[in-house]
Amino acid sequence: MAFKVLFCSLALLLVSLLRFATFASCTTSPVTATAEVGKAFKEAEALLNWKASLDNQNKSLLSSWVGDRPCINWVGITCDDLELGVTRLNLSSFGLKGKMGNLSTMNLQNNELSGSIPREIGMMGKLYTLLLLNNNFSGSIPQEVGMMRSLNQLDLSNNSLIGPIPSSIGNLSELQQLYLYSNSISGSIPEELGFLKHLWVLQLLDNSLTGPIPASIGKMVELSDLKLSSNNLFGPIPTMIGNLTKLTTLTLFSNELSGSIPASIGNLTSLSLLNLYENQISGPIPTTIGNLTKLITL
Repeated sequence: MAFKVLFCSLALLLVSLLRFATFASCTTSPVTATAEVGKAFKEAEALLNWKASLDNQNKSLLSSWVGDRPCINWVGITCDDLELGVTRLNLSSFGLKGKMGNLSTMNLQNNELSGSIPREIGMMGKLYTLLLLNNNFSGSIPQEVGMMRSLNQLDLSNNSLIGPIPSSIGNLSELQQLYLYSNSISGSIPEELGFLKHLWVLQLLDNSLTGPIPASIGKMVELSDLKLSSNNLFGPIPTMIGNLTKLTTLTLFSNELSGSIPASIGNLTSLSLLNLYENQISGPIPTTIGNLTKLITL
């Protein structure tokens, strides 16, 4: 039974992301369709892509899923109106078997998708790349993102996301690139990000983050690109930042950082770009900054 629910949920997830992220239940009554004429054609593409990811036995159970009109004779599909798209998907007791979540890449960038990122996205346990940048997604980042343990690249930048960065992102032990810039994300940077030992890009700029830069950031020793600028971060620059010896880019400008520049910044000998302007930093420039022989912009 669990497999049937998961298959249904994954298919609906793909549909929901393409149809402005309005998630419909697999078992409840139909929801009112609100999209423009022709939405069904985009939904057909999403459903057929999902069907294509199944093994041959499961594909045969969905043999009626052909063409581009899911509202006409597609088993398990219900539409409020032939032209307004899928409003209900019911594959319960359908005999689907096997493993779900074999999708490795979801790239929906540069569209006009809106609504919340559905919590069911966490069921895509084999997803390697998730690119939802440059859309109109709103609401908070679901904690369930932390269930996608195979994720290597997560890009939710340039949307309208709010709320905190979920601490569960610290569970993504394989993550190498994290882009959340140009949203309205608030709260503090979670200490749990320090668990991301393979991360080499962290871009959180242009949000409403507050609180100090966590000392745990010094544990991400593979980082080469760290951008925290244009937030409301305060407190001192942590001394542990000197552990990030692979950094080539460090931008902390336009925050409310205070205290002195730590002498440990001289350990960042690969640094080519360092921007600390528009803060409340005081004290002398440490002499160790002379170690930054590759620095181009200061």
